[in-house]
Amino acid sequence: MKRIALVLAVAMVMAVFGSGIAAADPINSKNARVFPVTCSNGQTYTVVVAGGNPAHIVGSTRNIIPVEFTVTAIDPETGEDLFSETFSIGQGNRVGLQDDLITCTAVETGEEITFVVSVEAFLTPRGR
Repeated sequence: MKRIALVLAVAMVMAVFGSGIAAADPINSKNARVFPVTCSNGQTYTVVVAGGNPAHIVGSTRNIIPVEFTVTAIDPETGEDLFSETFSIGQGNRVGLQDDLITCTAVETGEEITFVVSVEAFLTPRGR
């Protein structure tokens, strides 16, 4: 069960936040998913992801570029953490980037498992 849940969690993370260059018009893409994320900079964004692209902030030209994911699977009946995995991607350790990093969280509630995905990321364009 834990292995299946981990595979599903990783697939969900890649579908939710992905990694790559943003699509020109992601909200109209075939496999686009639109959902809210709440971030440590005090903002809640509506984002859209399609394929392996970063999260595009709806109504803007900004993107959320992930550098680290933490996926936690929770039993919705008991509230028990079934597992939690953290993995890094991208270039989050580059000099000068750490001050721009934020943490954003998305929750996907299912019948058997609730996934909480936290991503350490930066916004593009930077400095805005």
